[in-house]
Amino acid sequence: MYIIDLSTKDIMNEFNKNFYKKGNSYIILSTPDELNLLQEPLDIDQDTLEDCLEFDENTKLDLFDKYDFLSLNTCELIEKKAIIKEVNLYLSDCFIVVVVEENHFIYNYVKNMITKNLELEKSSTVTLFKINYSIIKEVILVGFETLDKVEDLILKIEDGMMDKVCSDHIEDINYIRGITRTIVKNTRPLLYIGDRILKENIRYLKHSDVKKYNLENFQDIDFGIDKLYTFAISTRELADKLLDIYSSRVGEKTNSLITKLTLLTAISTPLTVITGIYGMNFRYMPELDFVFAYPLTLLFMLMIILIGIIIFKIKKIL
Repeated sequence: MYIIDLSTKDIMNEFNKNFYKKGNSYIILSTPDELNLLQEPLDIDQDTLEDCLEFDENTKLDLFDKYDFLSLNTCELIEKKAIIKEVNLYLSDCFIVVVVEENHFIYNYVKNMITKNLELEKSSTVTLFKINYSIIKEVILVGFETLDKVEDLILKIEDGMMDKVCSDHIEDINYIRGITRTIVKNTRPLLYIGDRILKENIRYLKHSDVKKYNLENFQDIDFGIDKLYTFAISTRELADKLLDIYSSRVGEKTNSLITKLTLLTAISTPLTVITGIYGMNFRYMPELDFVFAYPLTLLFMLMIILIGIIIFKIKKIL
């Protein structure tokens, strides 16, 4: 757990039950297992605490008298797997509590802000607002980075199919389509958050000292969420198009094979006619008494094959 007192700028990296002083403002970074330590000093209700302890796919924005509770999910691409994790925020006039697992990118992001890069404003409310804004913005930025990685995987599969299509590609396509659908499903609820933040006037939008930030920054978040969702949809469509490319390449491969078989049939037809003629059992066939009939016939058949190949090569059919 990491706690910074914005009033004194003191940083605590472990919990102290007497840390909370009314009138001071705090930024608190906690894991779900540590949250119960904060329940009594911050007067956290049991329902939201239980929400933090168990993973929930639902995105929430609940407005309470003492704080606003925001719960959202993030998606990262780790070792070609879409990993969905939860971030919970308690947004109060005098504190922000970020509840997230230690291996989450938001944990490291907030930890760095607390221990290294935190820029404090004269107004603690402005600082809390900016932290809230920067966390949501970081979620959006990581979402774009994840989609960029997925797009690279899609293009890699597409390039592989352009070189040579094989049965393994269909498995890769279905896998990447599953990832894009997971990302779209995870991104869609963020639209709800963006709309509610602007329409329902969350806590930090009610303070006069952050009004110079609120509309511009939260509208920027709403716009970023819209762009992220649009990107997610386009990435899913790009993944779906891989099936069309695969079908097209398989069709081309099949047509090429059929074409080659057709050409082979065209070349072998005269040879079949010749073998058919000399396979007939007539007693009087003058060529049979000719000494060089057999080698000449073979030479003639070879010439037919070579001429056929040359003609098809000139016409660029073969």
